[in-house]
Amino acid sequence: MSTKREELLSRIYEIIKISTIPSILKKIIEVTEDSNSSVCELERVIEHDQSIAARVVGISNSVYYGFPRKINSISQAILVLGFEMVKGLAISTAVFDVFDKGKRPDIVSLWRHSFEVAMGSVLLAEKSGGVAKDSAFLAGLLHDIGRPILYQIFGRQYLDVIGCDAMGLLSIEEETFGAAHPEAGSWFADRCKLPESCVNSIRFHHNPELYLSTVKTGKPSPLVPMVYLADLIISEGNDCSGKCTIISPRHSDIMKAACVDNMVLHEVAETVKKMSAQLDGYFN
Repeated sequence: MSTKREELLSRIYEIIKISTIPSILKKIIEVTEDSNSSVCELERVIEHDQSIAARVVGISNSVYYGFPRKINSISQAILVLGFEMVKGLAISTAVFDVFDKGKRPDIVSLWRHSFEVAMGSVLLAEKSGGVAKDSAFLAGLLHDIGRPILYQIFGRQYLDVIGCDAMGLLSIEEETFGAAHPEAGSWFADRCKLPESCVNSIRFHHNPELYLSTVKTGKPSPLVPMVYLADLIISEGNDCSGKCTIISPRHSDIMKAACVDNMVLHEVAETVKKMSAQLDGYFN
């Protein structure tokens, strides 16, 4: 491992201790990791952070869960979402709030993109029946978490490289910082003890064929290719007949692993497009 890569890994592993990550996030992770914790204990922690509390309640009321403005308390939201989802929302909210301080349009839109990928992942999971929708939502929401993590560590230097296209960005990130944002994000997610399938979805969301090649025995998790396909659907402007269906050299294997076909991709793209206007309140 190169010195630059080792240094980045070390800084990511220590990032929970950095002052720019709110102390409440550490408390939420501690509570959700304790099997003896109750909903009341988690609620008492969350209610001290308005941004995280609003996100938790807002997501539980979203079109994803089908409770339009019916849930109005943190405790109700926790019961609907579960501890794992609440932890993921706390992580994404805390980290993206730090990232958003740059106030650049491409930075501000990253939260929306992540939410839409989460919605696309859920829809693909529902179509295929192979993944629980809460797992799909969490993995989709956090797939780009490596970008704000790299920004938090490198600041303006990272902002100077994020205008590149996806594949160009990966090589520049790796050369400049020691690792690209998918791997950096997976290191952080692993440190936060998120599920392995979520960690893999973050790490391989640009190249799921690499994930498929690592699975030597058993069946690969369909969540990894689902998040990849959802990201492509959103990133390519919902054009499922275009290059989003042929980017990977192992596209047919990825589609098979996700248990979907091109018709499903088109249906999901159209649904996300229709739902887009309803999502504004959850990330603005």
